[in-house]
Amino acid sequence: MQLTAHIHYLLYHHDCVTVPGFGAFLVEQKEAYYDAAKQRYFPPSKELSFNEKLQSNDGILASHLSKSFQTSYERAVLDVHQQMIAWKEKLEKETLTMESLGSFELNREKKLVFTPAKGLNFLAASYALHDIPAYPIVRGASEIPTTPPVYFTLEKNKSRRRFVGYAAAVAGIVSLLAVGSNGYLDQQADAQWQAEQSLRQSAREQASMSVYDLGELPALTIKLPKTKAPAFYIVAGSFRNESNAQRLVSSLQRKGHTNARKLDKTAKGFYQVSFASFATKREAYNAKAKLTQGQYPGAWVLKK
Repeated sequence: MQLTAHIHYLLYHHDCVTVPGFGAFLVEQKEAYYDAAKQRYFPPSKELSFNEKLQSNDGILASHLSKSFQTSYERAVLDVHQQMIAWKEKLEKETLTMESLGSFELNREKKLVFTPAKGLNFLAASYALHDIPAYPIVRGASEIPTTPPVYFTLEKNKSRRRFVGYAAAVAGIVSLLAVGSNGYLDQQADAQWQAEQSLRQSAREQASMSVYDLGELPALTIKLPKTKAPAFYIVAGSFRNESNAQRLVSSLQRKGHTNARKLDKTAKGFYQVSFASFATKREAYNAKAKLTQGQYPGAWVLKK
């Protein structure tokens, strides 16, 4: 059984996949960012991490294996347990490498140290998106040549003096034409401006004397769609019988879990009982870790 391949697949659909007795693989979304040192833009992603303290069975991995291999849920749990034992035995001797996930090793305190594989991205929306180069644009004045280019030269003789005289005469004629042309254009612009001012004044007078009857306008109402923020529930149990679920709620409330309640009936006909609800995944998993270390080792997190 290639268990690591199934874990890799499930991480595209779940933020947490637990291997009972070993730990939990978690993914957390990261926004797109620009690396100034590498001068590249990186797409949004989901980065992989590992938490050794989350070891209780959340049912995700075993249920997936049961459907994939057409076997019972109990048999799938047993197969996962055997694979977990094999991993721990290998860790006592050498580094454990999981293809498409990363590698594990034991430190001096016999704690698992996880190093994720490079290039992993479990965000399906970013599939096939690669990092792209983005170089800064440097804007500045172009270099000016120290000496202007020479296109032709004139001999120092009478032809040069004659050429200078012609150039001066032509420049004088062009100046006179420019002065006359500018004066004519100024007159045309003044006339057009005066006409536009007259039209504007006439429009203002007509607008001030007009009366508009729009009648009674209907009231405008805008209904904004209600968005429901996701909630994370710590589930204590799931029942087919609603009365059994209600009895568990009463029992939890008597033991001090005042926020315990029965959730809505699922699509498969189950009634789930929750210890409490949280706004973020991190808060839910922190609270779950305390419960699983106490009297409720089978508690798991549900996102709605």
